[in-house]
Amino acid sequence: MRQWTVRDVMTSDVVTAGPDASISELAGLLTRERISAVPVVADDGRLLGVVSEADLAAQIPHPRTAPHRTIVTRAPRAKDLMSGPVRTAAPDELLSTAARRMRRRNVRRLIVTDDTGRVLAVVSRADLMRLYTRDDEALRREVIEQVLRNTLWIGPSQVRADVEAGVVTLTGEVGRRSTAQIASRLTADVPGVSQVIDDIAYRFDDTALVRSRVGRTHPFSAEPFGP
Repeated sequence: MRQWTVRDVMTSDVVTAGPDASISELAGLLTRERISAVPVVADDGRLLGVVSEADLAAQIPHPRTAPHRTIVTRAPRAKDLMSGPVRTAAPDELLSTAARRMRRRNVRRLIVTDDTGRVLAVVSRADLMRLYTRDDEALRREVIEQVLRNTLWIGPSQVRADVEAGVVTLTGEVGRRSTAQIASRLTADVPGVSQVIDDIAYRFDDTALVRSRVGRTHPFSAEPFGP
């Protein structure tokens, strides 16, 4: 079955800033692009850090703490404000792994980099949600092609998949009960599927044999055990 990767959903049009970008330039980027943070990159594209809205807000002096006289020094630049280390992801990393890292670290996005640390893209929580807003026809194609045909070797003449509002109904007949259960479970794992109605009939209940590991044929075969 197809494994979704970061590459499938990442946003390649990444807004970046150089290490010498000023506060006004950074604030303009965040406001104009409607983003909450911007990656800071070197001339060769390598990721150096990230400047967030919070980093910029920390530069605004509070009236009660601001000194009466201010000694003017060099204005801070992106390289002075950026934070790190930055949470990153590889383009071929499994999407489920990246999503778990986002949840565990409580971050909104991961910067996608190549093996040299060069920024390629960004993957955000919003990008992850795009998989769960796919239309019914896209879900139906993935269930038929990736789950039934490519993984379980089951053709459309055996099992039919109908999708309505993210709910997949599986109908038809296979040889083993375990095959029907696997089809239902893998279908439920397809991003965007909200529910699976398993109406697949079977000719042989092999659950007891599966538990005792007696099987001698391919575990995904639709044919019942022989004598």
